[in-house]
Amino acid sequence: MTYSESLESVDDADLEGFLSHWDFTPPAGTLLRMLKGSSVVILAREPDSSRICGYVAALTDQISCAYISAIEVRPEYRKRGIGRALLNRMIERLSVYGTYLSCSPAMIPFYESAGFKQVAGMSKRRPPAANEV
Repeated sequence: MTYSESLESVDDADLEGFLSHWDFTPPAGTLLRMLKGSSVVILAREPDSSRICGYVAALTDQISCAYISAIEVRPEYRKRGIGRALLNRMIERLSVYGTYLSCSPAMIPFYESAGFKQVAGMSKRRPPAANEV
């Protein structure tokens, strides 16, 4: 696997198939806009084809804290250590006092095995717009 922080030449077609786990169908181009709006992005690519196999994105003040807003590996590439490598690379790249994220209950063991601890948190989600349902 090769890893890169560059979004140069990445287009919507390169990201097709991601975000399928969301509880609604996001509009076309959502992931690319998310990645471009992030403070730091790391892509995992298949060395031979350069196909994007996974990504991790974070928002940060670059000193005290960072929030890993998204991490995903295509289903056919899972269980190969790519998610762990993306997570570790991002934590190292961020190099801040506290790194935070939210996850589904099923992912808690994965993050705990990477040294994360459960903390209390709050959130407020806006409902999807009519064109996002």
